[in-house]
Amino acid sequence: MKKISMSDIAREAGVGIATVDRVLNGRAPVRPETQQKVLKAAEHLGYREELLQVMSREIKSDRASVRTGFILLSKDHSFYASFAEHLKQCARQRMQTEPEFLWLDIDNIESMVDALHALAKRVDVIGLVALDHPLIRHTIKEITASGIFVYALFSDFSPCGHSGYIGLDNQKAGRTAGWFADRLLRQNEVIGILLGDHRFNCQESCEISFRSYLREQNSGCVVLEPVKTHESMEGGYAAAKRLLSQQQNLSLIYAPCGGIEGVLKAIKESGRKGIKLLCHGPVVDGDLALIEGDIEVMLRHRLDEIAARVTEEFLRQMSDTEARPTHITVPFDVITRENI
Repeated sequence: MKKISMSDIAREAGVGIATVDRVLNGRAPVRPETQQKVLKAAEHLGYREELLQVMSREIKSDRASVRTGFILLSKDHSFYASFAEHLKQCARQRMQTEPEFLWLDIDNIESMVDALHALAKRVDVIGLVALDHPLIRHTIKEITASGIFVYALFSDFSPCGHSGYIGLDNQKAGRTAGWFADRLLRQNEVIGILLGDHRFNCQESCEISFRSYLREQNSGCVVLEPVKTHESMEGGYAAAKRLLSQQQNLSLIYAPCGGIEGVLKAIKESGRKGIKLLCHGPVVDGDLALIEGDIEVMLRHRLDEIAARVTEEFLRQMSDTEARPTHITVPFDVITRENI
């Protein structure tokens, strides 16, 4: 009689090999309906010995044993380093295992794809910060088909089988920044925009919503084409320096991106007075920058709350009997020097 393999069972059940491995060997929680689908496929194919081993022990969806992994942008970026610390704290409180972290540059698509494949072999749920790139979406489709859950953090993807999005309502953030810009500037003043990358959907949404608000208000302001920061302090410095040197009439910079520390450095070095900065945060020494007037308004992520929601959603996903995409938005704080 032909030996039945996990590949045979996976094909019969319509799931990935990794999912079959989890069910038959009890390596990690699997949704009850998926578990039953695999067991029925194994029984139908005559996978008797291993099946009896599974049925002889109680398989539990132990929420505390979920293996989680995160792919975040450069570890040197203060925003993501702080977010990782909040994730670690939440995991210590709710899980028995520490999250695994991988750190990558935003533009390194091939490394991002390799990291996704590698991490999918070691964890049950992945939280990902990445560009909405076709190759990344293709990879997400592949690993979700094998039973791994993937969540977009801060920036969503076009539909690619991922389990959901957790972050800000970026349309609201962009329109809020537009509201402030409309009240801070006079007619015909010039606004510069800095973005990490044009494929970073969260920032693209902020930019579109910012422009939309100003257009609706007939503000008359000139909004320039965005300059890329590559989500780094060095990139923020270079982008802001370029913007300042090319636009002598620049009045305001909207920067819903990373690398704000570099932007602040470039503005100070330019010696230009009266350049207003609307940015997202948190930022290193951001409170001091607000107090000193270097930042006019900061739309600040609640990183602790986002980390808590991520942890809760990951745990829920592993015990929920209904596979459905989720879209979770967390409020942001509007910070000025007067409400620090």
